[in-house]
Amino acid sequence: MDITGQDVAQSIINGLCMGGTYILIGLGLTLILGIMNILQFAHGEVYMIGAFTVYLLSVLNGVNLYVAVVISMITTAILGLILERVLLRPLKGQFLSYVCVTTGLSLILQTTIMLTFSKGTKQLPSLYKGSFEIAGAYVSRERVVAIVIALLLTLILYTFLKRTKYGLAMTASAQNREGALMQGINPNLMSAMVVAIGSALAAVGGALGGSIFNLDPYMGGLAFMKGITLIVIGGLGSIPGAVVGGLLLGVAESLLALFFGAQMGIILPLVLVIAFLIFRPRGLFGHD
Repeated sequence: MDITGQDVAQSIINGLCMGGTYILIGLGLTLILGIMNILQFAHGEVYMIGAFTVYLLSVLNGVNLYVAVVISMITTAILGLILERVLLRPLKGQFLSYVCVTTGLSLILQTTIMLTFSKGTKQLPSLYKGSFEIAGAYVSRERVVAIVIALLLTLILYTFLKRTKYGLAMTASAQNREGALMQGINPNLMSAMVVAIGSALAAVGGALGGSIFNLDPYMGGLAFMKGITLIVIGGLGSIPGAVVGGLLLGVAESLLALFFGAQMGIILPLVLVIAFLIFRPRGLFGHD
């Protein structure tokens, strides 16, 4: 098959749009890991729960898609608060326990969704129907909406962390937990807030991914792998790193699928993680 410049341009545009959903997954993971020092193995299932909540509301009950996304954000934020208070906080400092509990939770959530909605794939309504042409390449409007939403939420999060009292307190907790505690910052409150915010962002990512692609009970595992890849590429705790990493990953996957087939996109995250851990373990924007 002959590949033209138009095909490459189309692939890059599609990759940039896919990167938007990756950004939202990676942001939540890097916040939780950076501030709580926890790798939340069930974060992919939170992403999946967010997508199926939108499906339940918009497809099965006729709620407006964007209203359903907002409700899903609130629902998963509450779920995050419950998980932090009931499961994560009592295990503070016990790394192996975190791994076991969050891994078990991911299987429980996955099985619950499978029993509730069946194993088959589902589809959410389009974010914005139609397409338009740029230099001979056709761009789906819903993909553009997805990347705009992702970047807008990233900007809001960045502003929150840099300009607000609680955001600065979160940043201080991530940089020096003991010093932040001496300044009167409540670490339990920061932990609860960061899990709630990370869960809400994952829910939006799930909604965007479910609208553009499909959703199924197993979608969380792949999403978690993409999030880990973004953290390794961008650097732990770096919001710009998550954005750049998400866009790079989306474009790389899309181009590899164009030239070598879709299966290459499955192994790419693993290759990138290994390469960065060996040659640049702090990532693109991380600190030594």
